[in-house]
Amino acid sequence: QSNMSVDFELNTNTNIFEMPQDVKPVIEMMKTFDTTATSSTANDTPFTLPPNFIRKYSNMQPDFGFSGLGEMVYKRTYSRLREDGTNEKWYQTVERVVNGTFNMQKKWTKSHMLQWNAEEQMVLAKDMYRRIFEMKFLPPGRGLWAMGSALTEEKELYAALNNCAFVSTEGMEKNPSQPFTFLMDASMLGVGVGFDTVGAKSFVVKGISETASSLCYQIPDSREGWVESLKHLLNSYFYGYAPVEFDYSLIRLAGEPIRGFGGVSSGPQCLKDLHKDVRDVLSKNTGKPITVTSIVDIMNLIGRCVVAGNLRRTAEIAFGNADDEEYINLKNYEVNPHRMAYGWTSNNSVFAKLGMDYTNVCKIAATNGEPGFCWLDNMQKYDRMNGVVTNTDHRAKGGNPCLEQTLESYEMCCLVETFPNKHETLQDYIETLRVAYLYAKTVTLGRTHWPETNQVMLRNRRIGTSMSGIAQFIASKGQEALREWCEEGYDAIQRFDKEFSDKFAVPTSIKTTSIKPSGTVSLLAGATPGVHYSISR
Repeated sequence: QSNMSVDFELNTNTNIFEMPQDVKPVIEMMKTFDTTATSSTANDTPFTLPPNFIRKYSNMQPDFGFSGLGEMVYKRTYSRLREDGTNEKWYQTVERVVNGTFNMQKKWTKSHMLQWNAEEQMVLAKDMYRRIFEMKFLPPGRGLWAMGSALTEEKELYAALNNCAFVSTEGMEKNPSQPFTFLMDASMLGVGVGFDTVGAKSFVVKGISETASSLCYQIPDSREGWVESLKHLLNSYFYGYAPVEFDYSLIRLAGEPIRGFGGVSSGPQCLKDLHKDVRDVLSKNTGKPITVTSIVDIMNLIGRCVVAGNLRRTAEIAFGNADDEEYINLKNYEVNPHRMAYGWTSNNSVFAKLGMDYTNVCKIAATNGEPGFCWLDNMQKYDRMNGVVTNTDHRAKGGNPCLEQTLESYEMCCLVETFPNKHETLQDYIETLRVAYLYAKTVTLGRTHWPETNQVMLRNRRIGTSMSGIAQFIASKGQEALREWCEEGYDAIQRFDKEFSDKFAVPTSIKTTSIKPSGTVSLLAGATPGVHYSISR
């Protein structure tokens, strides 16, 4: 800045401003400062742990659990194929995950012009690496598979890092195909999705036009192409559009490799089956308001299609009215024998009310364990099971397939798993909680490709820091020690949330903890899943 008064003269012949000679050196000096401030190559290079640090772990034997079962599950499920044609070893998987995590942070700080302390971040990264390698905590299975791969580093497909999501059909008359396409898209990324039946009877299924000539959609060989094909089919029935036919010729054959997400192609047959079955469902519903059964059938048929091949795994949960006989009998296969072929793809639960008559629901549940019960009022009112009403989650509409997380419509959540029985002291466990929470908070920095999801996640940044091996911990240290570690750990996580939220200049998270039942991740560490007891010694 300068106190000098500068007059720029307009040259009327060239219509440009002419700069006085005594100002030019000042401007040139300012350009030099600007270039120096923005051309640092250190800020442009991806984050990487030093090779000499990684080398120390390359010959260490990981402590996989359950006498080799954990290692088998790791090699089958989470070890990615490397460019040289070999599969990752555990130290390489951990390296990829930690580099990806801190590279996300680096991109965020750079794009928002925040401070990046390279030395401080390196200390944190090395600590995170060590604690994942020793399986004191583990990212979710989605994170072990996707973080640091081309999915996040090149495609920036950060939705694939999240465990779970929920979508409500409330208001679906405005865009009736959207809840279904969201569920299919998320499911194909390995995300478990919950949905409700609130939108039943909200609009009439018009059926396909009987006068318009059919249209043909050539389906691209991609996740987006499959989802788009479903959208075209649904809209043809919902809006009375021309019939749509499909060209499957671009879809790779069964058994061919999928380079991006990994695994092998299931071929087009499962998608053909989905199209056929959705046509059958909507043809029966044509001319009438969309039914509860049609909503759940389409969601379940999508689930069956997604799990039909390669490495995709997903889960669904349906929520319905406890007084709705149609809904609570969906898994009564004496009433609905045709649903046995695909009804298994979702857990079914009812929105229960305190003081309601549970008789009818329990008669059905006594047969096959479903429907389950979801007290949405409690989920909206309480943060913790301490009797204190906070109404923090008053906008929640449902939850994830295992129902350990409350969710708003189109919201996603990242769960991260810690193993207290892998720690000798509470202080060591709290230090693990810090880097475990940092991993999950980092995932919330990644934008998804759904605007509705970003709208919620940027505000909530919901996280589920979890514990597994609880039964083992009680057996070794006792229930009172567990209570102490839980309370001290919860308080520490609130401090870490404040620390990292300030660091990244984002809101604190609406939820920070939950106990997830775990899938295969706890097997790697040799831990009993969540609060479950061992089923075998």
